[in-house]
Amino acid sequence: MIDEVFLEKSTYAEPPGRFEAGTPAIAECIGLGAACDFLSEIGMDRVYEYECMVGQYLYDKLHQVAGVTVYGPRPGSDGKGRAALAAFNHESIQHSDLSTFIDMEGVAIRSGHHCTQPLHRDLGISGSCRASAYIYTTLADVDAFIDHLQGTITMFASLGEMTEDSTVE
Repeated sequence: MIDEVFLEKSTYAEPPGRFEAGTPAIAECIGLGAACDFLSEIGMDRVYEYECMVGQYLYDKLHQVAGVTVYGPRPGSDGKGRAALAAFNHESIQHSDLSTFIDMEGVAIRSGHHCTQPLHRDLGISGSCRASAYIYTTLADVDAFIDHLQGTITMFASLGEMTEDSTVE
């Protein structure tokens, strides 16, 4: 922490005080408490059941998209055995391009190695896209994501057709 501040210089407190973080994260603590209260009201069993259901729906819908590889195990018939997220790639579109264009449509997905570089190396891929769901994700949200994914795939395919059909004179 600061001891004194001048226009020309600053002096710092003696250790360990100079390493203190300053104002505690009071707002964040209050927010965390409110989030815990909210989840307790819903009930964590209900949160888990909903995550299983929406996660299975997300997995099944993604699995139906032509050219998409979904990584990880298939959820059980009850939706269990898998988190409510799906890492995936398209066979002909770079993961970062896919996520950027979907983001431009207002749908937030992640792209990159997601701190799983050893897994990506083992799969022989540089990264993947990841769509995540939680209690605020509706089935309509998943459907909208799939629509935007398919629209983005179609857009990239049309660019390929334009390139193949183009001739240089």
